[in-house]
Amino acid sequence: MPLESRPNANPLTIHILSNARSLYSTRRFFEEGFKRGHKMRVYPPMQMSAYLERNALELYYTDQKIETPHCIIPRLGQKKPEHTLAIIRHYEMMHVKSLNASHPMTRCRDKFVTMQILAQNKIAVPRSVLVDDPLHIDTAFEKIGEPPYILKIPTGSQGTGVMIADSKTAARSFIETLLDQGVQIIVQEFIAEAKGADYRAIILNGNLIAAMRRQATGYDFRSNIHRGAVSEKVELSIEATRTVKLAARILGLTFAGVDLIESKRGPMVLEVNASPGLEGIEGASSVNIAEKVIQHLEDLPR
Repeated sequence: MPLESRPNANPLTIHILSNARSLYSTRRFFEEGFKRGHKMRVYPPMQMSAYLERNALELYYTDQKIETPHCIIPRLGQKKPEHTLAIIRHYEMMHVKSLNASHPMTRCRDKFVTMQILAQNKIAVPRSVLVDDPLHIDTAFEKIGEPPYILKIPTGSQGTGVMIADSKTAARSFIETLLDQGVQIIVQEFIAEAKGADYRAIILNGNLIAAMRRQATGYDFRSNIHRGAVSEKVELSIEATRTVKLAARILGLTFAGVDLIESKRGPMVLEVNASPGLEGIEGASSVNIAEKVIQHLEDLPR
């Protein structure tokens, strides 16, 4: 069924930066923007180039110059993220408003950097050690405590690059293998009392607009929807709500997906995503997140 666009006396030109046009989130932003009468365009950053000279900044898609939009919705994936961030910065230098700014998106791309900033600001996070040398493995085990251990690659997403090791021997083997490939590893405590469940909260402009509980299924301890986890709508506690809103604000994100886990020591932030996916949480929460994002862009001063 074709989309219908309602008349808009003051339409925006909105560029969605996404290397995968068919992704659920990309489609949803496009649909809701189009329905509200805006001029929507999807540009894959990998096929874009940035041109500059004194007093001149331009962007090109293949060989065509791109018109300057009112605002952009940046989606930072795993494909050439540094190039995507450079394209976002170029838009910003052209005085185009971005749903999320390039600087906080850069910080949130690295899980350990995110946790460093949160811990510095007294936000509870799991005990974690960044390991870049086999000589530091025993120190990591000593600081974290007894296994099992969660092992993470700092720049993984959607559950990729996340493993669980039930013994020190297995953990050491995993860590040494990855270190030999030049990959840093985060060694993190396993929160057993969570029983494979965590929470995803969506923050928009300082407000909690949707939340869901995710439960890992089968033998996979990861609670990502893309990994087959089941989800349900949930009302976060006052403390958890305060924590997720504060985490997004500290990191400088207007739009964020904050992953939280309940522990004996209270709610802890696992990670913060600057390009949170909408698939799963829109269905679980019954909240039209894409529409709320478009409404937020409409409210920005022109």
